[in-house]
Amino acid sequence: MKRFAAVLVLALMASAAEAGPWPIGQRHFYAKLSYQHLHSTTLATPDGTKFDIPAFTKDDVGLYVAYGVSERFTVLLNAPVLRSSNLRDEPDELARESGIGDLQFGLQAQLGRKGPWVFALRGMLQAPTGDETRAQGLLPTGSGVWEGQGWIGAGRSLAGGRGYGYVEVGYEGRGGGLRDGFVYALQLGWNASSRMVLAANVRGVEPFSRTAGSRTAGSFVGVGDRVTYAAYGPTAIVKLGGGVAVQLDWDGALHTRNLAEGGVFRVGVSLSR
Repeated sequence: MKRFAAVLVLALMASAAEAGPWPIGQRHFYAKLSYQHLHSTTLATPDGTKFDIPAFTKDDVGLYVAYGVSERFTVLLNAPVLRSSNLRDEPDELARESGIGDLQFGLQAQLGRKGPWVFALRGMLQAPTGDETRAQGLLPTGSGVWEGQGWIGAGRSLAGGRGYGYVEVGYEGRGGGLRDGFVYALQLGWNASSRMVLAANVRGVEPFSRTAGSRTAGSFVGVGDRVTYAAYGPTAIVKLGGGVAVQLDWDGALHTRNLAEGGVFRVGVSLSR
């Protein structure tokens, strides 16, 4: 088990981008409670080599909230209420580990419009509220360091309002000697009916260096150092009325390094006013 346990700590994958570049509107809000499940039997190592591992599962429950303090500014909160990981190793050296994750909060500022395009800046700060020492640092619920992201995004409607698309790129800064990286997201959506929206997503992270950060040398602590992936998948949103909707997502991944590779299923219930 020890031959791959050192990199199982890097199995945490970033949550899907929620906001996009559009304003939510003054005194309007959007809130979503979601559940996410990952099942993996393949580990991608730091050099990209892949090998089989015992079944690894990760279950997350998260709350995302956006509130428009003005027409230009939106405050954001991403609260990982529960993160639970389990490796079915033999002998069973690692029991399931569960706890809260790292809290994220931020602000989005609208930069303006030009024709059909809308532009925005978003900054997110991540506090180390999780526990990076669970299972001696092998199955943590957080990274143990302060982190931040800065995004710039552009979006527009398509086909006379029947569809939409946006692209965002940004910088991910990580404390504690972990490697910074480039982050990106793309979504194309279509209003299939008055009650259903279908979308396709691409998002990922590319570290600026393949060399191990100073914090992770000889230590399991420091989650996600040099994690690399390009995630892709569909989204379906069903509007139930009264501002309530159900969202289903599935993610696969390409170009993976330093993570447990597998399909991710997500279901959420949202309320907007």
